[in-house]
Amino acid sequence: MAIIALANLKGGVGKSTLAVNIAGALAPKSALLDADPQATATAWAEAGNLPFPVIEAALTGQNVEAWIAAALDIDTAFLVIDLPPMLGDATAAALAIADLAVIPVTPSGADLRATSKAIELIHAARASRGDGKPACLMVPSKVDLRTAAGAEIAAVLHDYGEPVAPAISQRVAHADSFTAGQWIGDYAKGSAAHSEIKALASVVKRLAGR
Repeated sequence: MAIIALANLKGGVGKSTLAVNIAGALAPKSALLDADPQATATAWAEAGNLPFPVIEAALTGQNVEAWIAAALDIDTAFLVIDLPPMLGDATAAALAIADLAVIPVTPSGADLRATSKAIELIHAARASRGDGKPACLMVPSKVDLRTAAGAEIAAVLHDYGEPVAPAISQRVAHADSFTAGQWIGDYAKGSAAHSEIKALASVVKRLAGR
């Protein structure tokens, strides 16, 4: 099983949207573990229209060992984990079992400060494990390329020294697909939004070792 953890230390960066859509692009060989107490991915799945299972299991500092054991027991080729937006032992524990950490970042100063802390956490996990994992993929998220910040975000992220994925644009289709309870490939197949997610999923598969 390849474990792909979606992490960031602030909300509003499109983390759950990317988690659902990456799992959708990897279906039917995927499952999504919703570890975020906000349970956005779980709400997305309520209509029953997603082509992969969503398992609600909030990750807190009190249930780390049991949570890890349950996560490792899930039978799937790709386990996508939507982590809570916070530092702490819970997030560190999830990164300790992940093959790939996906870090969505929007073009804002606040996001970049939070991203620096997330990268530090990933480096600490690598040092603890000693196997070079988790790999890291930074994803420019909710990008408007018509703005200066949107045009520059990829170059800024390259300065962190980790791989940078193709940008995911700010698109109404993503919000509408949540309302419909579908991933973007079912809601708007062949659209620009779908093409961006397919390109991202291709990079995710390669870095996760599949």
